[in-house]
Amino acid sequence: MVLLELADRLLLMPGAPGLRVEAAPGEEIPLDGTNLAWRGLAAALGTQPAQVCLALEKRIPASAGLGGGSSDAAAAWRLGRRALAAPDAATAEDLASLADLGADVPFFAARVAAAHVTGIGEVVTPLDAPSPDHAVLAFPSFRLSTAAVFGELRPADLTAERPDRNDLLAAVLRLRPELGDLMRQVSDAGGDPCLTGSGSTIFALTDDPERAAAIATELRRAGVRVTETRLRGEPAQILELDEATLDAGAPAPSMG
Repeated sequence: MVLLELADRLLLMPGAPGLRVEAAPGEEIPLDGTNLAWRGLAAALGTQPAQVCLALEKRIPASAGLGGGSSDAAAAWRLGRRALAAPDAATAEDLASLADLGADVPFFAARVAAAHVTGIGEVVTPLDAPSPDHAVLAFPSFRLSTAAVFGELRPADLTAERPDRNDLLAAVLRLRPELGDLMRQVSDAGGDPCLTGSGSTIFALTDDPERAAAIATELRRAGVRVTETRLRGEPAQILELDEATLDAGAPAPSMG
């Protein structure tokens, strides 16, 4: 697993307890206790949050295989720990506990740029930070449920012969064969198409910024929604903001 420059933004503020979310139209983000960010905050505090408001600005599409909800859970956990004046560096015990929220959450809580993740997500073995390759993300018009993809997974889909291959691809294509069309579009645009997690995003990596821009341009001409980003070499940091900074740059949640 590796980090991307693409990230959501979370803000923990004193005040009446609640969750506020700003997201793109059509994004189905839970606004109750099932929201992963809220659950991560509650896990850090050891109880349901009181006298704090968590604002979440979504930039990562939901159900796209990019770990958006999982990274939110880990970030909110760190914010909750910081609010308690407790260390926000996760121990092995913390990682095991956070795996209950989701298999990807421990990776984001471990604060590493890249890792080999095993077990049910709780065993995070750091790897060297990736080179700052450019990533082109291509989004289909639909989302995929992780549970549905794993439910479609068959023993024959699993292989140790291609460690660079996503074993979920066959299951994803059985559920949504049209994703193969998007992969062909990425290939025709000059990229090497790969599936993110359980999908539905298709990505291509390159160390050439001009090639990345050309791939993205061709896909946009074909009507594909595209985001250009890069692999991240270090985890995100927590910033403590004063009132003036909050007034100038805090998210303006539209739902809550």
